[in-house]
Amino acid sequence: MGTSYRAELDGEVAELIRLRKIVLLLIAMMLVLQGCDDRVDLEDISLLLMMGIDLDKDNNLVFYSSNPVFSKEAKEKNEQSKVHAITVRGARNEFDARVSALISSGKIQNVLIGKRILEHEGWLKLLDLYFRDSKANILAKVIAVDGSVEDIIYFKPANKRRLPLHVATLIDTARKRNLITATTLHNLHNQAYEKGITPYVPQLRKDRDIVAMGTALLNKKGKFETLLSLPETQLLLLLQDEVKGSLSCTIQLPEESKEDLFSAGAVTFYVLHFKRKVHVTYSQDQFHFDVELDLPIRLTEKLFAFDVEKDEGELEEMINRQLNKRMKELIDKLQKKQLDPIGLGTFARAYQYSAWEKVDNRWGEAFSKAEVNVRVKTTIKDMGEVK
Repeated sequence: MGTSYRAELDGEVAELIRLRKIVLLLIAMMLVLQGCDDRVDLEDISLLLMMGIDLDKDNNLVFYSSNPVFSKEAKEKNEQSKVHAITVRGARNEFDARVSALISSGKIQNVLIGKRILEHEGWLKLLDLYFRDSKANILAKVIAVDGSVEDIIYFKPANKRRLPLHVATLIDTARKRNLITATTLHNLHNQAYEKGITPYVPQLRKDRDIVAMGTALLNKKGKFETLLSLPETQLLLLLQDEVKGSLSCTIQLPEESKEDLFSAGAVTFYVLHFKRKVHVTYSQDQFHFDVELDLPIRLTEKLFAFDVEKDEGELEEMINRQLNKRMKELIDKLQKKQLDPIGLGTFARAYQYSAWEKVDNRWGEAFSKAEVNVRVKTTIKDMGEVK
């Protein structure tokens, strides 16, 4: 009796296992069929890799697209389109009516914003589609253009890769060298809604080639206020503690600039792993920020006669004076425009919240009246093979 019961039990277990395998197989087949249901060949897709937004001379919105072409018969390997619309989604419909493939924007790399757009407040709402569409790439770079977006969209460099990839790589390379910032759609959204910081994006211009100019600083409503040059952007990245890898900095020392025509008192150095400290206080209706930057440096150029090994401390002091001077000029420039791309407002909120609450909706104004002291201290860790 026990043997019969055990055999019957084993049979039921085997049947359950068989049914389970069948169910799993059906599920797998459903997933495969579902994945193939919307299958599209690459030749039938137009990948929107670069989007441009600008205004024409009558202040009408103009949208541009730049897509790679995969057809073997096509002579041009990049396709550009220009349409008038009032929204990004509306522009997509216009693009669909002009190209011979299905447009996909999930791989977009760059969003170019023209100078005419940046002269107006409120344009940030045009990017709403990218934050609502789950298929949108919110890591696409937002780039300001000094001039017309059309000049870049229709540029055809003979010795470069496809234009959208060239622009994306240009931004990535300049960012790795700590020459510009690199703001994605996600970053820009955070900057627009974070009260303790003001937005900023990299800026390009089209000359004989496409050139990175520096960092465009915007107010909270997106209007362009001023441009930070490449050297100023390096200082900003130091203040933000956002240096990636090594930062190469060249400065001119007035004390050593009269030696001959070619020395100019220039010294170049790499900034190694550094430390930033921010101390915040509030008194007499004013925020006080003390920012300390301890910079270990490695000398790479010195175009004047100076015994570094003997007078290392003196050279450090000369470098400190110039860096502190440049930092003060940068802070003055930011406060004059009531801009805080450093994000010192986030420190004010974290350490002086009761005072922050009173000014959180007008932080730019409060920042312009704050006392900001930056102290740079360099230490020469390596003076090179030639002492």
